[in-house]
Amino acid sequence: MIIENKINELNDKYYSYLSAIEESLQKKELTDEFFLIDLKEFDNEVIKVLALYHPQGEFLREVVAFLKISSFLAKIKKSVKAFIKKYDFKNEKIDALYQNAISAITTLKLAAKSDSIEDAYSSIISYEKIADELYKELVLDVKEKENIDEILKALNIAKKLERISDSVKTIAKYMLFAKEGIDI
Repeated sequence: MIIENKINELNDKYYSYLSAIEESLQKKELTDEFFLIDLKEFDNEVIKVLALYHPQGEFLREVVAFLKISSFLAKIKKSVKAFIKKYDFKNEKIDALYQNAISAITTLKLAAKSDSIEDAYSSIISYEKIADELYKELVLDVKEKENIDEILKALNIAKKLERISDSVKTIAKYMLFAKEGIDI
């Protein structure tokens, strides 16, 4: 069926984008693949599938999910880029947020590849909760510091990492919606 092939192509592109984001975050450098992520093109491909193939039922849910996911991939990409460019100091809480963000993205990527979002969803929710807690702890820690520039830089970077986990959770919800048709 043509629509299935088109959805598989979208899924492959989505997976490659997650892989490129994960690789850049792990290496703490912007890789060539990271720069090749073109979410406007991805949006256009999704819209073309909607317009030309008129998906119905489960196929429609999947295509709509890709359309919604795209904006959250853009947020993750932006946060990864900001983290890589600005994190040039050591902080235990930020390092923990960083590891948590990598784990969340890796879990999402593996779920996308193996079509097992139901199994991964609870782990992704846990990563998001951990990120929220780590961010709260960091806010309390930096209140004790005196250097305002250091405080703002730490909070800015921590917020970027926390947003990655938030966006991963939202993407997982859309993937679950696409697969199960549950209300999000």
